[in-house]
Amino acid sequence: MAHTMGLRATSFAASAALLGLLVVTALTMTIVQRQIAEVFVAPQPVTVVTPPPPTPAQPQPRIEEQPQRAVEGEPVLPLPPPETPTQTVISAPVLTYPSPTITNPEWLRRPSDLDRYYPERARRRGMEGRAVLDCGVSTQGALSCLVVSETPANWGFGEAALRISRDYQMVPARRNGVAVEARYRMVVPFELQ
Repeated sequence: MAHTMGLRATSFAASAALLGLLVVTALTMTIVQRQIAEVFVAPQPVTVVTPPPPTPAQPQPRIEEQPQRAVEGEPVLPLPPPETPTQTVISAPVLTYPSPTITNPEWLRRPSDLDRYYPERARRRGMEGRAVLDCGVSTQGALSCLVVSETPANWGFGEAALRISRDYQMVPARRNGVAVEARYRMVVPFELQ
């Protein structure tokens, strides 16, 4: 019987030692894995976008305007301040590679009633104008534009052109058969009929 008790005690001690060794191994593995994870975690990329430096204002020739004649029943509104270039940025995409320029777009969607975009104050005064937009074209063909110029300034033609651009969609540019981001310069004339 003493021999059996000795065997059981030896077996118990060996099992306890083996279990202890497994616990120590598991803890060591956990600590090592955490240290490896800390070493190999890649830092998240940070995109830095710097605005372009301001361009010096070019002197514009002053054009004397003719006095406006009041339409019967309409109040005479003061003329806007002299023309100053305006630039409105509406979520222009930042492209990460040289993008192709689309010169002859194929439109998937165009707005049908352009008259609804005409600036109301300009319409009442009989003003015609034009806006030039620089647009980023997504891989789905959506336009995201900014106003490059509007003539005459301060009559709302730039903002109206931006509203029009949101209702356009084109077939996106392709590179090696894959849709890619591109640029498109849109000229929007505003003419009264």
